[in-house]
Order: sequence, then C-alpha cells, then structure tokens
Amino acid sequence: MKMASVVSAVISSLAPSVFAQDGVQTPGAGLPVEEYHYGMEIDVQKVLHRTDTSDKTGAVPVTLVYEDSEGEVHKIRFLEWGGTTSTEIPTGIA
Repeated sequence: MKMASVVSAVISSLAPSVFAQDGVQTPGAGLPVEEYHYGMEIDVQKVLHRTDTSDKTGAVPVTLVYEDSEGEVHKIRFLEWGGTTSTEIPTGIA
C-alpha cells in the first residue's frame, strides 16, 4: 500500500511539468505579431515556426517566428499563395 502512495505522489509531482511543455511547443506564443510590408528588411538567421499552407488555396496569411542574427526572436505575418494546385472552385466563390 505504501508503494502505491509513493508512485501516486511521483506521478502527481510530474504532471505540472508535462502540462508546462505545451507552451514550449508553440514558439513565439507571447510575441506581438508585426505585419510585413513591401521592402521591409528582415534578418532571419533561423526559422522557429511557420504556418503550413500546403493544404490551402489562394492567398493565405502566414505567421513566421524566427530568430535574427543577434538571437532575438520575432514574429511576422504576411500573405502567401497556398500550396494546393486544385482546379476546383471553392464553395462560395463563383
């Protein structure tokens, strides 16, 4: 019976650290988003996260979280043409 109590206590103590990792999985979650404009110079040393547009059609918003050459993390949003090459007309557009 004492072993069950010890195991339960260990599992309970580890639970908060497991849930805390959720914030680590989304880089740039607390950063403000900067809107990209034509001619804007950005210093991308390493891409940390990028919106997947492979299943989208048309112009879609993309958020890019990146690290610059000084190690600072930035979040920027811009429009990009989606990766789908479907010839179907989306519903609602005709």
